[in-house]
Amino acid sequence: MTAARSSPARVTMRDVATVAGVSTATVSKVLNDRPDVGPEVRQRVLETISRLGYRVNTVARGLRSRTTDTIAILTDDLEGIFTTALMRGVEEAASEYDISVLLANSYGDPEKERKHLRRLLDRQVDGLIIMSGNRVRPRSGPALPMPDTPYVFLYEYGMSEPVPSILPDDRGGAALAAQHLLDIGRRRIGFINGPASWEATADRLDGVTATLRAAGSVLDPSLVHHATSWSPEDGHRLTHAMLTRPDPPDAVFCASDDLATGALAVHQRPPLTTVALPLLEMGRVAGQRLLAAVNGEPQRHELIRVPCELRVRASTTR
Repeated sequence: MTAARSSPARVTMRDVATVAGVSTATVSKVLNDRPDVGPEVRQRVLETISRLGYRVNTVARGLRSRTTDTIAILTDDLEGIFTTALMRGVEEAASEYDISVLLANSYGDPEKERKHLRRLLDRQVDGLIIMSGNRVRPRSGPALPMPDTPYVFLYEYGMSEPVPSILPDDRGGAALAAQHLLDIGRRRIGFINGPASWEATADRLDGVTATLRAAGSVLDPSLVHHATSWSPEDGHRLTHAMLTRPDPPDAVFCASDDLATGALAVHQRPPLTTVALPLLEMGRVAGQRLLAAVNGEPQRHELIRVPCELRVRASTTR
């Protein structure tokens, strides 16, 4: 019969102080880079910390200092098509300040969101980014009250909460595409839009309509088709119907890359001119606004729309 092996005891600040021959207050001053510690004592404490393998208890330290140098992302869809790029932007903003980022996934379940929030708040995270991984839409406030912890919304927005929401400028992105088609001489533009129930669908239609109107043109309602999904199959079906009519358009604008992929399959597949969602930049902005709030900057209800980028390729240059 073998005896159970106990785990090694955690090295404490008191252990470091004892071995280094100083007080725990001196160890704390060294850890916080206080100037009122002599160089010889500082070096001895740092060497002892390294030799003993002492690690700061960030939760305990946070209880005293109100910070743990940690923020969290709570997403409703870890596998969403936009999730990775958004999270990368947040992490890039946080890493500039040596802030760690935790991740939790609610799968869109309010009860899971509540449990994750409770655990994250128990860990004393300095702030939260509450994020959708697939579509822009309004939402209610967090599933738990967070009066003392700042948060922002990313790729979704609150209706009245006094915090910022970071969104793509879908209307402005569609306007960029419509203006590009006008600039290359197209006037009879067909528009393959997404499902009518999506907010981005209405915003993108508004962008196209307003741009054509400003140029003295109009969007022919018979050339606006709404797909039932964002799939390439829908893009192919609707584009085929549009191009085989007696009076086809001289250009087709699709409201997503997947729809456009299906549209190109009707004839050929040149590299696609596209409006790129600013996902990385949106994540950065969300991280920056959250860290500003953590540092005491007041928050207010606002919708921050990050500009999209037009990337011109061969599909509109032939």
